[in-house]
Amino acid sequence: MKRQKSMIRTLTNRSFKANKTRNLVAIFAIVLTTVMFTSLFVLSQSMVENLRNMNFQQAGYNSHLSSGIMTDADVEKITTHEAVRDFGKSIVVGIAENKELTGRQVEIRYADENYARSSFSYPTEGTMPVQENEIALDTITLDKMGLPYELGQKITLQWRKDLNGEEITTSTFTLSGYWNGNSAAMASMVWVSEAFVQSQCAGIDQVEQLANGQVLGTVMLHIDLYSDSNLEGAAEQILADTGLSNVSLSPNAAYDSTMNQNINREVLPMAICMVLVFASGYLIIYNIFQISVASDIRFYGRLKTLGTTKRQLKKMIYGQANRLSLIGIPIGLVIGYLLGAVLVPVMITGTTGEAKTAVNPYIFIGSALFAYLTVLISCMKPAKIAGKVSPMEALRYTDAGTNSKRKTKKSTGGASIPKMALANLGRNKKRTITVICSLTLGLVLLSCVYAKNASFDIDKYMSQTVISDFEVEDSSISSTFGTYNPYGTTISPELVQNIEGLSGLEATGRLYSQVFTHKIGASALENIQTYYNADDRLTYIEATDAGLAEAYHDMIDSGECTSILYGIDGLILDTFAQDGRMLDGTFDKGKFLSGGYVVMEAATGAEDSGKETQPTYSVGDTVELNGQQYEVMAIVADIPTITEGVNSSTQDFLSFYLPADTFRAMYPDNTLRKLFFDVVEEYQPQAEEMLIQYQQDVDKSLNYTAKSTLIEHYQEQTRANTVMGFAISLIIAFVGILNFVNSMVTAIVSRQKEFAMIQSIGMTKRQLRRMLIDEGLYYAGSTLLAAYVLGTVAVAVGVRMMVAGDWTATFHFTLLPLVICTPILIAFAIVIPYICFKNLEKQSIVERLRATD
Repeated sequence: MKRQKSMIRTLTNRSFKANKTRNLVAIFAIVLTTVMFTSLFVLSQSMVENLRNMNFQQAGYNSHLSSGIMTDADVEKITTHEAVRDFGKSIVVGIAENKELTGRQVEIRYADENYARSSFSYPTEGTMPVQENEIALDTITLDKMGLPYELGQKITLQWRKDLNGEEITTSTFTLSGYWNGNSAAMASMVWVSEAFVQSQCAGIDQVEQLANGQVLGTVMLHIDLYSDSNLEGAAEQILADTGLSNVSLSPNAAYDSTMNQNINREVLPMAICMVLVFASGYLIIYNIFQISVASDIRFYGRLKTLGTTKRQLKKMIYGQANRLSLIGIPIGLVIGYLLGAVLVPVMITGTTGEAKTAVNPYIFIGSALFAYLTVLISCMKPAKIAGKVSPMEALRYTDAGTNSKRKTKKSTGGASIPKMALANLGRNKKRTITVICSLTLGLVLLSCVYAKNASFDIDKYMSQTVISDFEVEDSSISSTFGTYNPYGTTISPELVQNIEGLSGLEATGRLYSQVFTHKIGASALENIQTYYNADDRLTYIEATDAGLAEAYHDMIDSGECTSILYGIDGLILDTFAQDGRMLDGTFDKGKFLSGGYVVMEAATGAEDSGKETQPTYSVGDTVELNGQQYEVMAIVADIPTITEGVNSSTQDFLSFYLPADTFRAMYPDNTLRKLFFDVVEEYQPQAEEMLIQYQQDVDKSLNYTAKSTLIEHYQEQTRANTVMGFAISLIIAFVGILNFVNSMVTAIVSRQKEFAMIQSIGMTKRQLRRMLIDEGLYYAGSTLLAAYVLGTVAVAVGVRMMVAGDWTATFHFTLLPLVICTPILIAFAIVIPYICFKNLEKQSIVERLRATD
């Protein structure tokens, strides 16, 4: 038995060494397959980790639960609960109110190391504060205050001990540490020392503070449990067990099932790509081994004559595959990981901070297993053929398969070169189908990726995102907590003058606002009730937003609601006049500006409204605003880019639009909330430079949006999908071409003797060359026919369905990649057989006739 195993190993070694060209092609195919698997594993794992980290950063912490403010006694009860694995503690001091920090919530607190680390707010430079006068904060706060990133510098903060009082406390600290700010978080943290907290909280009663709605001296927690499943239930159980009905424990939204579904949705394309990689890898590796077995079939037949069993022949095939895998897979793992590391920053866009490449042993284990599995499955059929062949079949084998039953073909037209070429393709139908499938797969996928990319509609995206080239807004809008201030000073007369003096200025649009309590008319009240009772909207609100539900019921009972009045002109009016913006009524700009008319805002966007009743006044109704009567001219769809962030309240049920001049007459002290303006394209860089300069030199709280920046962001977002899709498509198409080259070369080499025989009975070199080129053209023609048919279906049905739910996409049917690839494929079909023929010509007919196995 040992001797037989030794002989099989010897035969495997010698067969392996004898097939150097086959080995190089197979190793290349295995390396290519492993590279694709590894890159996809790196990308998918990196995407999961970066998206999860982004969700944590948006939530502001990575612990399972966060608490509201509480007393030390409450902390003791919660942290000793059996479900709590670990916790971090923070003591609240107040909110920084420095003018430079307008537009950014900056909370002054003490935190232990656990709380600081879980908040992504642990110093990367310096240390946490220890001395009473020490402080640590983030780079966002330093930037807002115009301070350098230098430890030891003095920093002065203004804050209130009594949130409702007028007295401002001024404290000066020494910077002991800082870290990169998290722009996705709702607020920036400023850490002070425990000694400072004790000095400020002396004699404070925590229970009394909570009762009076104060925060100084109260405590907040970040809590980690033993499991991240059913966090909401776990939080409720902890509160029930401790009897703390007045304390809130909130699950981290990053652990929500919806977030995980979003991550899975992002990773799904990677899984689809892995299936395609497996298919393309299988096609090429299978084809290589199938051709190899076909070429060596007489050798296997002789071994059968000498007594080699089917199992031993299979071992020889698998033994060679194992050796090739041992060489190809490690190389592919290294190249694939490096390629994945390069692609991660390109593919993973929109995350907070720099995208990080995952370093995980499972990446290499998974990639190696998938690649090796592909090799083994690819070898199954060739190994079966080698094991089943009989010595007589092997001697008669002519590249037409071991079990083919040839029929004598009768033709009245006689033999012709094209007919002979077509017949040659039919000699090994499996190989022909494999090559055609491999080529078609790449071309169809390329067409689908291009069609999907061509459907990205930048104009559609921009129409829903911006209404002008530039937009500046009051700093209170930028504040995460939406501090409503209709008298803000960010858009100052100086800034307005600078904007109006810009070269190339084309148009401007002003937006003012005022929150007020409105006595609802009978028509509007009926419409509101109809809207919220439809489609279980009220039921959903009651289940998800207790505050909004309470405000709704109060509104119905009292007949009054919080509303917001907007004053608008210029560009905003032009936006109203665009097609599809008006859901009911007709907008007449001239009549609107003449006074006496009001436009109501709908609860939905134009694409979501249908013909349903909107929760507002109907067209033609009369509305009383500030003692004046106005007729409802029209109902406009919700346009978030205009009003987003203007009102801090989420419980305003009615929104009114009046001309800016009419609004100013009502509320002369209100300042601009937003200012929109368009600039001729060639002057846009100068306009943005002016805004940047004003932001740096005059008011650091100024927030502006440039249309060009949003376009770049959109292109960056879509680039990831485009790069990935085209990369996979081109690789699979390359695999198809490699299969084609391999098949043509092997078919010609294995038929050298046959070609010599037909040349010896009269076929000329020109006819033989024409026959080989025709074979290549038949390959190309069959591939293109299949690609055009399947590509048409895939694009018209598949891509259309993919982009149907994407509001930024407009489907365009196109097969441009196929049109471009058609001459390229035809050129390959001519050039490759021609090169093979020139190589064949190097041997004379006599030499090829004398060639033996």
